Amino acid sequence: MAAKKGKLDVTEDETIEQAFQKYQLLKQIVDQWQQERGPDWRNVLSLTEKPPYLPVRDLPVKAIIELWKRLNIAAKVEIPDSDLSEIMAQFNKDQNTADLDAEMSTRLHMAIRGVAQLACEMANQKGVTAHKFRQTAPDGANTGMRCPVCGEVSILAVLTSPEGKRVMHCTLCGFEWPVKRVGCLHCGSEDAKQQIYLQNESFPGIEMVVCRLCGQYCKEINARELSVQDYVWEDLRTLPLNYAAELWSKEHVKKLH
Repeated sequence: MAAKKGKLDVTEDETIEQAFQKYQLLKQIVDQWQQERGPDWRNVLSLTEKPPYLPVRDLPVKAIIELWKRLNIAAKVEIPDSDLSEIMAQFNKDQNTADLDAEMSTRLHMAIRGVAQLACEMANQKGVTAHKFRQTAPDGANTGMRCPVCGEVSILAVLTSPEGKRVMHCTLCGFEWPVKRVGCLHCGSEDAKQQIYLQNESFPGIEMVVCRLCGQYCKEINARELSVQDYVWEDLRTLPLNYAAELWSKEHVKKLH
């Protein structure tokens, strides 16, 4: 029995264009910083022998603060280095930015992403992509959704062109790694009939894959149908699909148990 298809009802945010303009401005600053300062900071980075090769907590704090300051200045926000260092120390302790306002938190995550991308470039240059990653940990837990470079969990899968091979794309550092083509990336079930593929006509080329066994989902972009220049923005732009998939899962998966 083949996997089932379904339809998602979503509500789009009218401010999406404004969000895109803000994102583009921040990304341009990050790109410029990477060009200017990337070579120097790459000399500081060091990958470990086993994944995660350079987890977020081990990224150079000074590099993150340096980029974060640029982003803050562009937003006309000036914060003493001592305060930024204190915030970073707290973040490395609990990965929590709840105490920051939304825009400050966004700039911090953009700074972390900008530095993490340098680690991704190093990993690719060293041929890390050729490694065969374990899909399950010794305790049986699925690890296919955890980035081998930065250690962050991603729920964004891409079907590559032309064969449609499935890879995970890390929305933090940008690294991509192969995963199994069929089945749930959360619980490891390979039963295709338990995977529901939900679509919405407003977002062609993208499906939300919901597992009827564990109720979890991932977002799947078909690169054979949709040309994507920036997967981070594409993931942000299509967040309504995430919310809709969560609602669908709560309503339908619960009925199966």
